[in-house]
Amino acid sequence: MRGTHSFLVNEETAEFSIDSETHFNPPVLNIQLGSGSIQLHADNEQLAELEYALKTYLDGIRYPETPDQQMIFVAECSAAIEEVIA
Repeated sequence: MRGTHSFLVNEETAEFSIDSETHFNPPVLNIQLGSGSIQLHADNEQLAELEYALKTYLDGIRYPETPDQQMIFVAECSAAIEEVIA
């Protein structure tokens, strides 16, 4: 099926889930919105491509000057360990 469908989800709660594939059906990505739902029937390779596209996008919008919380935690732990040793 070809076509373009647009859904504006601003200020609506969206819930996401995936139904596992069965013998007769591929996995189904469910997007539940306040006003309705969308079901995307896709095979595992297509879901992997979707995951890659989302991760690539999200990695691109992260601000590099914002410190990574894990890096801050590791630095604080290292400083605490050095204080105990000294």
